[in-house]
This record gives sequence, structure tokens and C-alpha cells, in this order.
Amino acid sequence: MSAQVKLLTAVILLCVIGGGLASYKSQKLGVPFWQDKRVDEWLVEAKLSFLATGNDVEARLALPAKAIDEKSGQESGSLGYHYHVEPSGGEYTALWSAKNRENAQALYYRVRFKAGSGGGGGPIAAIGVPQASEVPKLPGSLGAAAEGLASYAKSVTSNPDALFVRFFERINDPESSQEYALVRRYYEKDYFISPDIAMGIDLLGMAGVPARIAYGVKLNEDTGAQEPLPLLEYFDGYAWKVRNPAEPTKVINGNEVFVWQRGGGSLFEVTGGENSNLSFTVVRDRIPLASLTDLQDSPVLIATILALPVSERSVFRYIVLIPLGAFVVVLMRNIIGVPTLGTFMPVLLALALLEIAPVKGILMFSVLVGAGLWFRFLLSRMNLLVVPRVAACVVIVTLLMMLMSVVSYQLGFSVGVKITLFPMIIIAWTLERMSLIWEEEGKRSAIIQVGGSLVVAVFAYYFMKISQIQYWAFYFPEMLLILLAGILLIGRFTGYRLSELIRFKTFSNA
Repeated sequence: MSAQVKLLTAVILLCVIGGGLASYKSQKLGVPFWQDKRVDEWLVEAKLSFLATGNDVEARLALPAKAIDEKSGQESGSLGYHYHVEPSGGEYTALWSAKNRENAQALYYRVRFKAGSGGGGGPIAAIGVPQASEVPKLPGSLGAAAEGLASYAKSVTSNPDALFVRFFERINDPESSQEYALVRRYYEKDYFISPDIAMGIDLLGMAGVPARIAYGVKLNEDTGAQEPLPLLEYFDGYAWKVRNPAEPTKVINGNEVFVWQRGGGSLFEVTGGENSNLSFTVVRDRIPLASLTDLQDSPVLIATILALPVSERSVFRYIVLIPLGAFVVVLMRNIIGVPTLGTFMPVLLALALLEIAPVKGILMFSVLVGAGLWFRFLLSRMNLLVVPRVAACVVIVTLLMMLMSVVSYQLGFSVGVKITLFPMIIIAWTLERMSLIWEEEGKRSAIIQVGGSLVVAVFAYYFMKISQIQYWAFYFPEMLLILLAGILLIGRFTGYRLSELIRFKTFSNA
């Protein structure tokens, strides 16, 4: 069998397998193939991790009432544990238990709800009139100062809402009065978790307003794993309200924050383990829940990354885009003939541009490469071996990144802090290769290749930025097999590149 027949066979098989799996997911499992038919839902996953000590384990996690009332919550991925939900006075707690567990453990619970349906932060009517919890007695002059702050605030405000705003505007203001600064230092010393909220709860209690801590999750999938967001819940005389003390004048927006736990109880507890930690991961899901369940339960192994916990799945948001960038590099180099410094540098540069505006990103990259190249020429005069020279470039690039970040921040350009998104090792190798090309082939060839890399990176960025392409790559990753088939076909192309047709145009008259 010739190489050409083998290639065509592989291409046909890849297209049939990739297209067949995508068709099965779309037609049989109901996964929307086009993004305009997708749903728009938030998926919030709590990950409770700890180190089991070899004894029986019992773990508790407070659940949002929204997940139970709307039946939108489910336990996920906690293998080997017995699980059930305990209701108690309108509040719910997930309980996991297992015997003789050791080493690292992870428990998962996820909540799914439609975007724009509210984040569970609306007012909740109280049964009876809650009483403010007993306020701890602060020592000496601290107690007198706190009582004076509460009394004065109560005398100049008309309702609990205004009282909440006044207290936290003063608490958040670094230049507030000496009394606030004195009391804040006490809470910062004795309260390691949310000292500002602890101070606010006590001041509200002194003013006769019942208050308690609550926790939420920021609805931002770009943050990755995030810690619980401390919130404050207070009684306004009619209902319990939740607000973010960091933004006291704003009402909780259900499109920005999902309130996970209310009622002032413990967010989580672990018995039989140590070093426990709770983190949340948020993604914006695009397929219906029924389709996702069928996909995860399908006997055919096509669930791929969608079968993973959300915290593990989120890392693939950009990984699945790398083959798309590689395809653009193949097209630009083998069909059009644009020279580049390697294959992966334009792809990784395009990934960095997804987080930085292209113009600013290219400007920062050019400054970094220009300064790094100057230092690289200084190193070449020392006659160093290759490995120490590249290692020295890594150190120089690191220092340049730090310097550019600090300078840009001082000048008020926050985008400079994102310079760390550029792949440091790749930039070091780029400096090394560019300097060698400069010395062997001349500066024109070096500039053309680095310029070509920037052009390819920009084209890859715009291709990877297409929302429909991102949707297919994440929800139909089997279609990457079709992309692989295209790369294999291009790999056999031996004709003239487009740039060579222009280059050898003068020979057409011969």
C-alpha cells in the first residue's frame, strides 16, 4: 500500500469518526450543533477538598435553597461516599460519609440555573421578629468607641439599609475617623476571616439591626477556581436582605453574584480530615441539562471533557483552541508561505492575545523582544554555551516582565500586568533563534520571520475568537479529528505557495 493510499485512508477514517460522533451527539443526544440554538445557563460547582487521616469521614456543605426548590442541584463525582441532603428549618445541608478514607479527597456539588433568573439574593421574609445576636464586649476604650459609632450612626440614619451603607462606607474608607480605625485594627488582629464583616455585624447589632454572614460566588468564568465571597445578611424590619460589604450601595445583582449560603450557619465542616478547603468554579453552559445528562450516561465514550467535574473541565477552555491555532499556522506557512519563528510560538502568542487587546499585546511583545534581543547580543560577546545562554535569557525575560509590569502600573496602564500571559520560555527561545538568524542570515531575515510570526498569531487569534468555532471545539471536540485530517492533507502539499507565485512571477515571461 502506497503512502498516498495510507494517507487518504487515514483522512477518510478521521472524517467519518469525527463527523459520525458529532452527528450522534447532535441528533441522538440533543446537543445543539449551532450556537444560536444553545441555552444560556450558569453552572456553579463547589469542590470540597481535604486530606483524610485514615478514619471515618463525614463532610457537610450548606446548599443554596434555590438548588433544592428548583431541583437544579446535584451531587457530582464524589466516588465512594454515601450522600444525602438534610433539611432543617428551610435550610439544606449536603452530607457525605465514608469509612477509613485516607490521602487527598474531593467532594463535588453543582448547581445549574438559567442566566438572568436571579442569584438567590432577594429578600426573604422572616418568621417573627429576629433579635440581634449578643454583641461581644470589647475591652476598654474599644467598647466605648464602638458604642459611640453605633449610637451616632443610628441617630443620623432613618432605616437599616442606610445604616448598613453608612457603616461599610466608613469601614472601607482607609481615611475614616480615628474611632473606626481603632476598632478596625482590633478586628483585623482577632478575626482572620472577613474582619470587616465581623466588625460590621457587631456594629449593626449595637444599633439594633440583626445581621449575620452569608456567602456567594462571582458569576465570572474567567476567574477559574475562586474562594467563597463573604457577604452580609441583615434584617430591615420586614425581611432578610443580602449585600456585598465591599460595594455597600449596590444591591446584589443576580447576573454577577450567586448567593450560595444564607442564614449565618457554617458553610462547611469536615470530620476525619484536615486542611479542608472549599472552592467554586463557574462556567456558562450552552447545552440543555437533559442533553448533558444523556451525554454523561451514554455508553459510547463521547462525553469527553463534559464528563469531568467543572473545576477540571474549565482548564480545557483554552487547551481545545491550541489545535485551531496550529491549523492556522499550517495554512499560513505551507499554503501562503508566511515565514515564522517555529510552529508553537504564534499559537501561544495568539492565546495570550485572547486575554489582551491585540494592539496592546503586540506592542508589549515588541518592546519585550526588542529589549531582550539587545541583552541577548550582550551575552553573545561572552562566548557562553547554548544551555547557560538560554537560561540567562529566561532570567532576563523574567526581569523584563517584572519591570514592564511595575512601570506600566505606575503609569496607570493596568494592561501591563497581563504581560505574564506571554509564554516566558517561548520568548526566551525566540530571542535565541532570532539572534542566531540575525547573525547567520542578516537582520532582514530575522525581522521578516518575527514579523511573520506576529501576522500568523493575529490571524490565529481572530480565527480562535470566532464564537461558533469555540463552541464546536469545546462541545464537539471530536471534530478536531476532521481538523487533523485537513492538516494531514496539507502536509502532502508540495506545490507552489502563494508567496512563491508572487516571488517567481518574473519567470512566467521566460
